[in-house]
Amino acid sequence: MSNRLLALLPILLLAIPAAAQSAPAPDKAELRRRRETLASAIAAAHPDREVMVLLRGAPKRSDMGVFVQSQDFLYLTGVAEPDVAMWLMVGMSGALAHDELLVPPHSPFAAKWDGSFLAPGEQSAERTGFAEVGNVRSMGKRLSERLGAGGGDAPLVVTATEAAAMIGSTPGKASQSAAEQQKDEFDGRESREQRFVDWLKKQREDLEVESIERYLTPMRAHKSVAEITLLRESAEIAAAGIAAAMRACEPGAYEFQLAAVARCVFSLRGCGPDAYAAIVGGGPNGCVLHYSACTRELLPTDLIVMDYAATLHGYCSDVTRTFPASGTFSPEQRKLVDDVHEIQHALLKMVRPGARLSEIGRRCGELLREKGYRVDHGPCHHVGLAVHDPSVDLLEIGMVITVEPGAYLEKDGMGCRIEDTVLVTTDGCEILSKDVPSSPDAIEALMRQPATIPLR
Repeated sequence: MSNRLLALLPILLLAIPAAAQSAPAPDKAELRRRRETLASAIAAAHPDREVMVLLRGAPKRSDMGVFVQSQDFLYLTGVAEPDVAMWLMVGMSGALAHDELLVPPHSPFAAKWDGSFLAPGEQSAERTGFAEVGNVRSMGKRLSERLGAGGGDAPLVVTATEAAAMIGSTPGKASQSAAEQQKDEFDGRESREQRFVDWLKKQREDLEVESIERYLTPMRAHKSVAEITLLRESAEIAAAGIAAAMRACEPGAYEFQLAAVARCVFSLRGCGPDAYAAIVGGGPNGCVLHYSACTRELLPTDLIVMDYAATLHGYCSDVTRTFPASGTFSPEQRKLVDDVHEIQHALLKMVRPGARLSEIGRRCGELLREKGYRVDHGPCHHVGLAVHDPSVDLLEIGMVITVEPGAYLEKDGMGCRIEDTVLVTTDGCEILSKDVPSSPDAIEALMRQPATIPLR
């Protein structure tokens, strides 16, 4: 280790709390309850009918990157391994008549290169909480035999009909990308999910297929105690990363260096992949909502919009702060940030059970226009396994959303967005990302403190 790194080590250790990865992933009992809740919802929609639920996980990556499981599959199974599937049978009473995880058989070759994975059998069933763990390579044959039998009422299969979202994506983005791929005259491929639906219907022409997403959207919007614990820690880590970047910031630094400081905190705290690409926009780049090039050398006059967070056991947060490269706001910068900060706190007072995202968005637009700003984006979205989680309008206790008003002055070369990850509580809300300041005075005070992870 170099002398430079040795000198920095005590600073880095002081900056990072000792209890990394302290929030555990949801356990197998909770995952089983999710599958039972899904079964009950399906049975309520289809009384007195047996329903087959099939869901495939993400395939093995073709490169050597880190494998990322599809969000819906991870939500129902907790299994973050490639080439697996889930097969449920929902009885007429709504009970799980069949609860099976399907995984590839053990491969000594794969184990040598990639490590040990789940294998069919009782040991994997005990580990995952499924009643059975079978061989995924028999799935096609078993389905063909079951669906091809014919006679009687047409079976109903509930499965994914929309492109699966991975970490760093959202259900909407995944569907949009799949549609663009299919429309591409030089590509034209259907999504993996649509191909599976097509295969199922070939087994029996009168087969009914229903989207699993209609059931999972309201389920994913309501966060369990374990999920809230993960989201709280994920938000705290995002806040710590942005705070470290703010303390390290100085004119002449590059946008990517501020992202690197935050990513260092994320990694040392045990986080997984980024929840989304780092947005560090200095000066005019702060007016580009999803700016991710991060190549600008920061000028003393730049106002910086930093929007960045990682994942913890797959769960995202979403945090944005706006701060001056020099450490001191100009009068024009201070007015902009003060205005957005005031609007955000007015919106936060609206967050409570029974409130609607649509109403918060409407009020945000009114407040921005009253102060002379244009409305460029909505102020709220749900957060969970996706940074833009499946959304419902009516807020209830245990939901987690963002509150993120923004105002962008392209002619002046500066923008401002202030965003927090927020938990809906019994009588209001809890700001999960509160540990990084958002008001001009508090930001300036933080930026006067020595850097915990210096750039030089």
